[in-house]
Amino acid sequence: MAIQPKTVAMVTAGVAVTAGLAYMLYFDYKRRNDPTLKKKLRKEKKKVKQEMKKAQEKAKTNALEIIENVLKAAEKETFPSSPESKEKYFMEQVAAGEALCNKGEAFYNDAVLPFYLALKVYPAPMELILIYQKTVPEPVFQMLINIMALEQQRRQNIFYETFPPKETHVKLGELPAGKNEEGTPVIRRSLIADKDIEKDEKIYSERPLVSALYPELEGSHCNFCLKSIDNDESKVPCPHCDLVAFCSESCRDTAEEEYHKYLCSHNTSTDTKAVDEADDENTALEFAQTSKTNNTKYPYMIARFLSSMVAEELKKQKTEEKASETTFGAWDHVDRFRYLETSPSAQSEAEITMLKKVLGTKVQGISEFLSDEIYLMLKGKLLYNAYGIPASTTTTVDVRDSEEHSRVTDSEAKHIGAGLYKISTYLGQSQDSPNVKLSFDNDEITVTATKAIKKGDELLAAYTLPVGKKSTAEEKN
Repeated sequence: MAIQPKTVAMVTAGVAVTAGLAYMLYFDYKRRNDPTLKKKLRKEKKKVKQEMKKAQEKAKTNALEIIENVLKAAEKETFPSSPESKEKYFMEQVAAGEALCNKGEAFYNDAVLPFYLALKVYPAPMELILIYQKTVPEPVFQMLINIMALEQQRRQNIFYETFPPKETHVKLGELPAGKNEEGTPVIRRSLIADKDIEKDEKIYSERPLVSALYPELEGSHCNFCLKSIDNDESKVPCPHCDLVAFCSESCRDTAEEEYHKYLCSHNTSTDTKAVDEADDENTALEFAQTSKTNNTKYPYMIARFLSSMVAEELKKQKTEEKASETTFGAWDHVDRFRYLETSPSAQSEAEITMLKKVLGTKVQGISEFLSDEIYLMLKGKLLYNAYGIPASTTTTVDVRDSEEHSRVTDSEAKHIGAGLYKISTYLGQSQDSPNVKLSFDNDEITVTATKAIKKGDELLAAYTLPVGKKSTAEEKN
């Protein structure tokens, strides 16, 4: 009987499978029992791992090279200064990046630079990152994220290498602060001595990053440096409003340049062109009156801080100052301060609305920038870090007690306002065994050793905190 072709095929296949299984069983036996084969397999496995590691390292090296090249190219770039030229530059760079991506994966690495340059001039970088995440190819987007992370890490390292200045003889040390809920050690940054310091030695002095008077004292004290104005002859008024006064023309001019031109009510002047006042709604005057009624100084301090940030940026543009890794502004400092977690309230919502009205027509983009989260964070930083500034011993003041917390260094003193300081914010707190004392000359703070301090020791001052030492209130780093 002839065997059907189909049967031949099935038998052949069966023989092949059987042979394959037999070989696999034989190979497995040899693998487990033949030392030579086992050694050969280990070598091959090790070789594969080495090749994979080399490929990963090569990819990592290539990525780092791309990042370095992008950062170097960005350093050499001259960025536009005016809003119009920035917008044009932004559109050109995005278009260039998109054109390169459309050419295919081979051009993805080249597309990273124009997208990154566009990011550098965009007013809200995080907003643009979210747009990139949805529109830019994944490899390009990941490269941009890596560049931003590396840039941020470099800036942070440089910041802590250069701040505080060497002449202050202090530096920021990393000290243990317990563990978080996950059991991970928490590190806090605090001032430590950078040399041996003798008892009664003056360590450093500094003026505040931002300060403010209690509203009831406006006119009797300098709005800029908080100095008491003894009489009308020494008073330097604002030429446009009667809400504030200054102790000197220098203070008036500096205040005008840094913040007062944005906050002035112009209630004694007719030359203002502000939109809100043109509509017979003087929001700056209303803001000042509300602060006085509520006896609050922190909304004004936040307004003054935001205004000075704008003035700082305009000054850079005017002098064509090129931003670099070593250029640190007011926000760089405040952003690193710890802060007290605060919850939104009807009062905070009213303060935010008022600030947006006051600054909205004068500061471009402030309404978008000043979110509820940003405002509450800034207020939390003031509540945790601002020092109460006491009146001079020769000045008599009578102001209502404020519900806004500030660091009180002398419970017997009357306070005229508060100040937020770049260096002194990092002073450690100890009511029982301080080794430095704080003194004030108007809004300038001086730190003096009360005992000998060894190099590397933490500087501790006696002041109040908005939470007790054992409080579980959330505190942000």
